Amino acid sequence: MRTERVDLAVVGAGPAGLSAALEASAAGAEVLVIDENDQPGGQIFRHPPRSFRIEDRARLGRDFERGRKLLDAVAAAGIRIENNTAVWNVAPGHLACCSGETAWEVKSDAIVIATGAYDRPVPLPGWTLPGVFTSGGVQTLLKSQRILAGRRVLLTGTGPLNLVLANQLAEAGATVVAVLELADPGVTELMPMLRGPWPLLSDGIGYLMQLTRHGIPLMRGWTLIEARGTDQVTSAVIGKVDRDWRLIKGTERTLEVDTICLGYGLVPSTELSRLIGCEHRYDPGLGGWIPEHDLYRETSIPKVFVAGDGAGVAGSLVAIEEGRVAGLRAAMRLGQINEAAFSGKAALSLQRLRRLGRFRAILDGLSTPRPGLLERMTDDTLICRCEEVSLGDCRQAVKEGAVSLMELKPGLRAGMGMCQARICGPTLVEVLAGLTGQAPETITPFSQRPPVKPIPLAALLDSEAAE
Repeated sequence: MRTERVDLAVVGAGPAGLSAALEASAAGAEVLVIDENDQPGGQIFRHPPRSFRIEDRARLGRDFERGRKLLDAVAAAGIRIENNTAVWNVAPGHLACCSGETAWEVKSDAIVIATGAYDRPVPLPGWTLPGVFTSGGVQTLLKSQRILAGRRVLLTGTGPLNLVLANQLAEAGATVVAVLELADPGVTELMPMLRGPWPLLSDGIGYLMQLTRHGIPLMRGWTLIEARGTDQVTSAVIGKVDRDWRLIKGTERTLEVDTICLGYGLVPSTELSRLIGCEHRYDPGLGGWIPEHDLYRETSIPKVFVAGDGAGVAGSLVAIEEGRVAGLRAAMRLGQINEAAFSGKAALSLQRLRRLGRFRAILDGLSTPRPGLLERMTDDTLICRCEEVSLGDCRQAVKEGAVSLMELKPGLRAGMGMCQARICGPTLVEVLAGLTGQAPETITPFSQRPPVKPIPLAALLDSEAAE
């Protein structure tokens, strides 16, 4: 089996991973970046396939240009990236990789885990109908293949992604019926944002101006109650909510749509940081369970660093600065630079992170899930789609004595399907907390075991033969 030996292995080629690789490489470290996508850039900087001809780059938006600059810098630095490669097992100093049906391994002196995040699933009646997507999934279709998921689109949830996506869909020719935003902040809640940072504030104002230009209604304090249809979505029942996101009776309305985008924020991808043994803590404002780390991104395991949304959802600008700090700190721990050099090089990024953190805290206060979010579910609503486990099934299991996820698992098979609890896990924590009266942070998440991503059996056999 092929073995690569490098100073630093970076998992994830999004803004955090690429920024870490750039800084570590500039400091003299030999760096290898591993990513499961066809091209580097992550979700935020996702590009169309190389075979596509781009006639008007401006139409691809500001993120495309930002990403292009970062990707050009990585290419100029000669940093090697292994695309189309899954990291399916990890230990300190060792990564088990799979490219196609070929297993190989990386041995490194340090690791940066920059695996990003994925859409927060929010079950509700009708969410399994064809035509109901996550916002991130619809954006991926549009960015990577220029495919519209539908023609009459409703976006619902909270946070800036839905604003961005609504404009992208309108530019691509879809009719965006409305954007339903759960948060309905007052002026006093928004005033602190005026202190900046200006790039984020400018982005937000730009998104709102584009919505107005496209004639897209932004309905604050509204949410989706139910998706309706037989073979696919044909309509959506919406309603107004209070400050706890609970439905206000009598406000229900029905909209005719063929596509619904669910965008309720993101959940950090912590599979590798949990598997390698990093300590984690629960922070609902940052997406749930996140790895513990110091100011310089080093985890409880020496020379294992985390950066970007996989270490707490905070956006691409934060991810870039976290990646820079992680890369520099890894270079210092590898002996490529001394502490004084690290402090000088990392000072600006640490300063930016403090400023970005203040702005992000305001957004988190508006978008962190509130008690009413999951109250649209009925007993028939599926939570675990892989194993078809409903809210009613969970309620019955609790009545029979289940008080932990591991006690739900044997009888219901919750979390044992193809997605390995990525979809149902966050919801099951909240549901179990609500049914048992426990705090979410006291409920231990499902155990993480390899392979953390689906890989061909041939690759596993290849790996065993090498051992």
